[in-house]
Amino acid sequence: MKLLLLIGFCFSVAKSSLVFAEQNLPNSRHYELLASDIAVQQSWQVKDAIKGYELLEYQINLNKGTTLKVDFAPSNSSSYFNILPKGNPTALFVGPAKGDHAEIKIPDNGDYVIRVFLMRNAARRDEQSEFTADISVVKSTLKGMHPSWDVDGDGANDCEKDGSCDHTVDYSLPRKLN
Repeated sequence: MKLLLLIGFCFSVAKSSLVFAEQNLPNSRHYELLASDIAVQQSWQVKDAIKGYELLEYQINLNKGTTLKVDFAPSNSSSYFNILPKGNPTALFVGPAKGDHAEIKIPDNGDYVIRVFLMRNAARRDEQSEFTADISVVKSTLKGMHPSWDVDGDGANDCEKDGSCDHTVDYSLPRKLN
């Protein structure tokens, strides 16, 4: 019975996402986060508030294989977020079912939206929620690079940062320390 309720709940969330994706609601705000093609890791901290049926959308252009992380801290327990490809009603992450922390591998190049909202029970009472969202993007590690060449774990060969790479070295093999 609980599983059936959860499936029904997930379906209703997905169905309501479809409605939001197709409508240009007057009580929604849209922001674009600009990601650099050069940086291996970027992060933003968003502090904002929503009220009632308002939606907030944070759009970011991402490449396939990139990891998107979101840590969400709302003041209202009925405040959640979803992550979905722009223009596609199918969410990759459904906050009401999965919680306040997302870490997803991006399946395709394109724009993705982090949508913040209040559940209907709180929205119809015109409740408010202040929130902080820590958003980070980490590019995938270089294909074939042995992890010992990425000591700081940011996905890039450490020598690229200081310009000391010797391109005659096979970086797919473990690093030999002197």
